[in-house]
Amino acid sequence: MSATCDPGDVDYSISEVARYFGISVSALRYYDQVGLLHPAGRRGTVRTYGRDELRRLALVQLLHQDGMMSVASTAATLSDEPPSGETRKVMAESIRVMQHQIERLRAAQEVLEHLLTCPRDDPIRDCTVLGARLEATVEAAVHE
Repeated sequence: MSATCDPGDVDYSISEVARYFGISVSALRYYDQVGLLHPAGRRGTVRTYGRDELRRLALVQLLHQDGMMSVASTAATLSDEPPSGETRKVMAESIRVMQHQIERLRAAQEVLEHLLTCPRDDPIRDCTVLGARLEATVEAAVHE
């Protein structure tokens, strides 16, 4: 890593960036290939990234990994053009998918919290609250 006083001037190698962000070097190469993240330059044959690229990678991770957007949706969202109607639809759909996932996670959390406090000796098999919830899920599934 070449360091100066200004952190914006620092260039990080592809392997450093991969390590710092917990992703593989091949993922960074793929992001370059699909236009999500281009290196700032090269040091010999090694791709290097500056602070601007690291911020963009943080945004890619936020949308793609944390926001559960596909690579294609992330690329569309981060295109150099101002957001189009289609891009806004992609974002809205991603929000809908996230909201559904949040609801499912909250439901799972509620079940686990209940099981932690259930007075039954074997709550997985004997809890009436869990049993009723599972029966309702089965009913909904077979009647859709």
